[in-house]
Amino acid sequence: MPVNLPFYLYLSLLFCLPLPFAAVYPWGWGLFGGLAVVLLAIELLAKVELHVKSGSPTFILPVAFVKGAPLLLILLAVQVLVVLQYVFADADSFTAGGFDAYRSVLEGFSLCAFFALTLLVLDKRKRIEQAIWVVILAAGFQALYGSLMVMSGLELGFFSDKWTYIGKATGTFINRNHLAGYLEMTLALGIGFLLASNTRYHGDWQQKLRQFIEMLLSPKVIMRLTLAIMVIGLVMSRSRMGNTAFFASLMITGGLALLLMKNKSRSTTILLSSLLIIDIAIVGTFFGVDKVAERLQGSSIEKESRDEVSRDTFNMWLENPILGTGAGSYKYAYPSYKSDDVTSTLLYDYAHNDYLQFLAEFGVIAFLLLAFAVLLVFYWSLQAMRLRRRPLNQGLGFAACMAIIAIMIHSTVDFNLQIPANAFMFVFMLALGCIARWGLKR
Repeated sequence: MPVNLPFYLYLSLLFCLPLPFAAVYPWGWGLFGGLAVVLLAIELLAKVELHVKSGSPTFILPVAFVKGAPLLLILLAVQVLVVLQYVFADADSFTAGGFDAYRSVLEGFSLCAFFALTLLVLDKRKRIEQAIWVVILAAGFQALYGSLMVMSGLELGFFSDKWTYIGKATGTFINRNHLAGYLEMTLALGIGFLLASNTRYHGDWQQKLRQFIEMLLSPKVIMRLTLAIMVIGLVMSRSRMGNTAFFASLMITGGLALLLMKNKSRSTTILLSSLLIIDIAIVGTFFGVDKVAERLQGSSIEKESRDEVSRDTFNMWLENPILGTGAGSYKYAYPSYKSDDVTSTLLYDYAHNDYLQFLAEFGVIAFLLLAFAVLLVFYWSLQAMRLRRRPLNQGLGFAACMAIIAIMIHSTVDFNLQIPANAFMFVFMLALGCIARWGLKR
């Protein structure tokens, strides 16, 4: 097999994840999860073969993979708990969820494989930059496609007519909120990359002018335009919490970056300020941020049932606090806990709150392990901004920090982490946070 073929397949995986309805159907999980497992096996076998041929006394792995190994073990430990739920479940319990429980096991292991694969393949600056560009182009396509469908009135999803969220940008996702969640994380990645490649102007006015012209002719301009399109797509999704999470995470992480980065330049402050001013004042004015604001102002407890569903889900957890009802069991378990004041006739497959759903299904032990893993990467991303000197490491730290904050805010009212494309992207950002802190040593 050609040396770079597995890496190109990895890049293809990154680009294609959101295309077929964000891979929400079982075949999507199977296809992308299976590819991640196969590529991980190929990468490990390739390193073993290289080790044997070189006669090296040590098995050389990327530093980020070695440092991230405890994190990987934590994630695997959670999957072991899920397997134990499934194996030792009583026949009449919710954990005997059949196909859904079995799929949850496969989903968990495929995400672990993708995390390990990312740490293995993104071991060089060039590869990291290529992966970033692939993700940004994929997200830019989603935003552009979704916006054009709304403005043109065609309203097509993935090779079919949309049947939900007419008049709102969804890209090839089914749910506009999940497109917003995807764009939150990918915008964080793009902004971090812009910070890493921020132009430092020096010399006299002629040199500064030349540097400015060179910047205008560089790929950074394409990146900035793509980010503007992504913001347009985010605004046109009309997702209340999606927009709130993005702008809140940008302000919080921007403030943290200005405090932590020791070698920041004036252009760093200008870039972060311009992102807020330009995107809100210009993009928002022309593409409807006022409509998002109207939706926020028009929200009321009477119109929403998410609070009641969250309360019921919390009660589910209280009755099964240690091991939960079982991964993949929510849609079977929830009807028994549904309160009378939840008048909607919809079948609740998800809780519209990732924290409570993970608690209810996985139990407190697995939930705390997952929370520790995310908080550890968040800490590493802050350390990367404060301690690392390479601009790329600092930029990746910024991206991971902002993505974690954004999706954690959004997860209070939605189920982004139950959607394959977004779950894979979140794991990708966690891996980048690990690389930001420990990778690119040479």
